[in-house]
Amino acid sequence: MTDTLVGAVISAEDYPPAKWAQDTTANSDISSTSYIAGTPTVSVTFTAPTSGAVLLSVGVAASDNGGTNRVHLSPEVRENDVSGTVVLAADVTNRGVGTPSSASANTHRSRTTLLTGLTPGGTYFARTMHKVSGGTTADISVREIIVTPTPLGSSFAGRPVRALDYPPAVWDQDTTSILNPTNTSYITGSPEVSVTFIAPTSGRVLIVVGGGLGNSSGANRIFLSPEVRETDSAGDLVLAASVTNRGFGSDNSSAGAHYGSRESVLEGLTPGQLYYAVVKYVVINDGGTNTADIAARDITVVPIP
Repeated sequence: MTDTLVGAVISAEDYPPAKWAQDTTANSDISSTSYIAGTPTVSVTFTAPTSGAVLLSVGVAASDNGGTNRVHLSPEVRENDVSGTVVLAADVTNRGVGTPSSASANTHRSRTTLLTGLTPGGTYFARTMHKVSGGTTADISVREIIVTPTPLGSSFAGRPVRALDYPPAVWDQDTTSILNPTNTSYITGSPEVSVTFIAPTSGRVLIVVGGGLGNSSGANRIFLSPEVRETDSAGDLVLAASVTNRGFGSDNSSAGAHYGSRESVLEGLTPGQLYYAVVKYVVINDGGTNTADIAARDITVVPIP
């Protein structure tokens, strides 16, 4: 990732505008098990910032009248336009959002991840793509996509950048399946999904935690939550794992993995201090067997003013 140079004067290219698109046209009785754009296409064209990094968010409202199939909606990113080279292929496990297979009414979910390695000043095209896990009775009522350049900021053009104003955003992800865990207190799991980051001048960061969760028999739930410590995994605890405050959780009726994320702001950090953030998970027994699974875990930390 290209960092904004310390001492440089902020330019318009550092903060191109965020882009958002949404459509509420119903796409009913979806039967495609491979990704399609749907009608109409929900897309944005954006310019990559100096950092080469953007927050990529997708959202969906969907249901399955038959109650057995899931809807998956994921972002696709290409260079220039819809015919350009694929930069990011649609993949619900890594970047997408998905509904539980038992929902008979609309489920509303979103997921946010960090996309890095873009060419500063380059033009990109991003759109939503969707599919179903099977069947012909799944429906979508809302699709949306947001692209937000990072680091996050406002109109600072003409002001010199200081070293701690905008340390780079960081993220980590792992898609190793964790099957049938039984732990009733938060653990890190294997492999660990974690990042280290420098607190900015503001002492504030955006924390995003998410992934894919499910339960083949229903009843029990899994919660993913961030834990933050100073310096490393042995450092002083700054933020304890808690799904209520900052975590993402599964449905206890889900028969397959569904995907999403949760965003929150962490304040009061010491500017310049090194911090460690990790995803932890716990199983909640709602009276079922231990058949809940994890398909993906991810965490993103973005400095904000």
